[in-house]
Amino acid sequence: MIAVVLAQLATRWGQALTLFVLSMAATVGAVCVPAYSAAIDQAAVSNEVAAAENSELTVSLPPLSADSPEPRTDVTAMVDGLQTASDARSRLTGFTPVTTVQMHVRGLARANPSETRSLLARDGFCERVKFREGRCPVGSREAALPANLAREARLHAGAEVQLEPVRRNQDSWESDGPLTSVTIVGVFDADQPSSPYWGLEDPLGRLGTPSIMTNRMTVASLPHRQETAYLDAVMPRGLLTPERVPVVRSQLEAAEQRLTQDDPYGAGLLTLMPSLLDRIEEHGTQARALLPIAAAPLIALCWFVIHLAVGHGVWGRRQEIGTVVLRGARWPTRAMSVAAESLVPLLLGVPVGLVITRLLVALTVPGQNGLVEIDRPQLVAAAFAGGGTLVAGLLALRRELSAPVAQLLRQVPPRSRRVVVAAVELMVVALGVVVVAEMRSLGGSLVGVMVAAPVVVILAVAMLVSLGVRPLIGLVGRWSLRRGRIGPGVAAFYLARRPGSVRLLVVLAMVFGTFAFAATATDVAAQGREATAEQLLGASRVLEVQEVDRAQLLRAVRAADPEGRHAMAVVSAPSGGGEDLPVLAVDSTRLAKVARWSESDGAARPAQVAALLRPPAPKPILVGNGELTAELDPDPFTEDRTLTVSLLLRTATDDQVAVSFGPVVNLRPTYTARVDECADNCRLVGLTITTNSSEAERVGVNLLALRQNGRDILPPRELANAGRWRPSGGGPVTEQLRVVGDEDGLSIAQTAPQPGNDYVLRTVDVPYPLPAITAGRSPGNQLTNIDGESVRYVARAKLPSLPGVGGRGALIDLDYAERLTRESGFASTPQVWLAPGTPHQVLDRLRQQGLTIVSDRTVTSLRASMDRSGAAMALRAYQLASGVTVLVGLGALALVVAVDRRTWSPGMRALRAQGATERLTTGAALWSYGGIVVTSAVTGMLAAAAAWFATSRRLPLGVDGALLAEWPRWAHVGALQALAIAVLVAGAVAGGWWQRHLIRGRQEAGG
Repeated sequence: MIAVVLAQLATRWGQALTLFVLSMAATVGAVCVPAYSAAIDQAAVSNEVAAAENSELTVSLPPLSADSPEPRTDVTAMVDGLQTASDARSRLTGFTPVTTVQMHVRGLARANPSETRSLLARDGFCERVKFREGRCPVGSREAALPANLAREARLHAGAEVQLEPVRRNQDSWESDGPLTSVTIVGVFDADQPSSPYWGLEDPLGRLGTPSIMTNRMTVASLPHRQETAYLDAVMPRGLLTPERVPVVRSQLEAAEQRLTQDDPYGAGLLTLMPSLLDRIEEHGTQARALLPIAAAPLIALCWFVIHLAVGHGVWGRRQEIGTVVLRGARWPTRAMSVAAESLVPLLLGVPVGLVITRLLVALTVPGQNGLVEIDRPQLVAAAFAGGGTLVAGLLALRRELSAPVAQLLRQVPPRSRRVVVAAVELMVVALGVVVVAEMRSLGGSLVGVMVAAPVVVILAVAMLVSLGVRPLIGLVGRWSLRRGRIGPGVAAFYLARRPGSVRLLVVLAMVFGTFAFAATATDVAAQGREATAEQLLGASRVLEVQEVDRAQLLRAVRAADPEGRHAMAVVSAPSGGGEDLPVLAVDSTRLAKVARWSESDGAARPAQVAALLRPPAPKPILVGNGELTAELDPDPFTEDRTLTVSLLLRTATDDQVAVSFGPVVNLRPTYTARVDECADNCRLVGLTITTNSSEAERVGVNLLALRQNGRDILPPRELANAGRWRPSGGGPVTEQLRVVGDEDGLSIAQTAPQPGNDYVLRTVDVPYPLPAITAGRSPGNQLTNIDGESVRYVARAKLPSLPGVGGRGALIDLDYAERLTRESGFASTPQVWLAPGTPHQVLDRLRQQGLTIVSDRTVTSLRASMDRSGAAMALRAYQLASGVTVLVGLGALALVVAVDRRTWSPGMRALRAQGATERLTTGAALWSYGGIVVTSAVTGMLAAAAAWFATSRRLPLGVDGALLAEWPRWAHVGALQALAIAVLVAGAVAGGWWQRHLIRGRQEAGG
């Protein structure tokens, strides 16, 4: 019997090869879900670790400080909590522990001996550097300098310096120990300056000032009173794997618990590593949600085509099978002769598909190194695919295994089978309608059995079209014959006589529908990732700069780009998390030209937004050098000489100046003070009242006039305008001033004052409440300003999304926001946004203005990183699966051609014998196959559109739904669809010409 089976396979090798390929494709579709999931997990770890910030790869315990009453050399022994911190760090198994002891010294640079530097003794720094000069400091009172610090201090190896320990005392540094001679024994460069090791405490000065590096022996030899110990842990390369993600998370939790065990209210771990782990797991979650949706159409199509192919092939062998039965073969022999020819190639395709999946994953997943190991989930998936393949094949063979001889010898299928097929088709159409209705009305995610929703809708549309096509085929045949078009007529009647050919239309419609749906999903997701990158970044190019004062950032950017066409200063407001509205302060004078806006906002939107953010503002209150005169009248509740009034000024360089009047005395209306720091004019930013009385229940004063050099700084009407003043929002309501403006001037009062407290009243020289443009939910009427203080705002417009903010947040004007701050300060996340085509000279001028560029990001680079997300990689698998469906469709077409040669060729030879031309018979073949391909292509496009309409908002594409386009770019999808049509049309043409070749060969052989 084995010889018979081998002979069958050799004779009909085309059908056997097609079944083998179909089984292999079904296995690839099933195995790709666990294989791609594992590969994406590995790639996610690799990609995320490579792109992670240093704070995501390190774990820092709370700094431990030690203070001694007197200078001593063993201060480290006095550090409180060192044992607890060390025990907590030991929970991080596999991490590299790094301990740093820090003290502050001055005297390194002779040109600036008062400049303070950090002196760091750190574990293992010598193994991570290359010495330009000298060697590693290993002895007592030896140190080494980073190359940039050595160059700045003009020191070299062998130099001797006098270092004095210092400690912080409020706003100044004071001596902390005696001068000590230290030898500089080395000048070094870091091997990998951007590694997490050098991010801890920033010893290289990438974000601040560089530090002096030494050893523990040197620190212990310098008498001092104060030092700080940092216990950190660095995750080494290769430690994090997909399997270790939950292990690392549990280690972090264990270390956190150990810290809180001794001090429940103390600080916890300082790390962003949980965010890194969350992102890695999010990649896997996205991929596992999308991969079954990608695999379901391929698996279903393969099983369907296998069923069609086996049934189509065995239908062509009905007379052969009938002959075997007619000769009295027993049922096992009959079953073997009927089924083995189909089941053997189906079984052989399973292990081959399992192996090929590993190669496909390695070639298509970025960041994947080597082949994915075959694990148990992959074996289960392969068994599932193999079982489904066998079931599909056996269902196609069931009639031939049990049908009587008379039925086997017939060439027309029984009508009962047609009735059953029609009933199944109607059920599929009804199921498709139910799926569309449920997805559009109830919503939900594509999980569980709903992963098959797209393929069910596509199949339902294909079935519905096939029901309408069948009666039309006969009409087309009769119409063609009446018009004398023999070729199309013959093709139509042949298709009408062969229901399997119409089922081929359903198969190819599924192929085109699946391919178009995958192309649509891929294109829409790509547009969404592009929109997300633009939204998150805010501009085509974003520079992050080193720590800088907010006002200095604004001045530097405006000086580097005076025309305002290329660069814009941007500052983030400190975020408290939770329900706080994310706020971005921008230089709105450049917003329209620099920021990238969503196309849905319209071309005129940027200019409109910029105008809304910066309406006309009240003129600032300016004070120059000279004598200031204030007319003050204390209220009846204020005792003499208990109240002082001070004006708060800010210079052009953002220095703070305070001018005091008082103590205030009743019946003495005029007070004077001298201003000498405002040669370039200072801006009045506020005033304060302070009492020295511990018994006062209320203090207050009326500000009647404010003059300089005989001129009113503010006219009486503006002075009394309460809208030009606002109480400081930094404290409780009970600590805020009460302000009333009337014809007598400005009345300021404070109830229940505390002696020595400054009660602040701010000037308003900007539109207030502060204009803002918001997106998303924005509760309340206050937002966090760039100095962390809450200010009232008014939403001048609400947009679906904002550049740099996203779907929830607010944009405010940076200049106006800075005017509302209490005092100048460093910017939170200072950035410079650049417009497309910004010349390099602008960057050079930014550096000349004192800005140090830390990172340079573009939309392209951010988009590239997003293309490595779990959803994007799963969509790449979807594209691969849809490409395989085209090959499956081509295989189905080839199978039909191979089987039809036994039934098609005799009929065509008969027509040729009756005088039909070769052109006519070839045209009939082309009309037969080509008509099916073209009709199924149109049907597939309609089916894909219906499936997208039903499920588009439920697909897990890894992009915010608000940023997803309703429909794809049709030119892109159309080009891909044309490619698939071209492949199958080429297959149809090849089949037609092959039939012509067979007919010609048989005709020549016969005669």
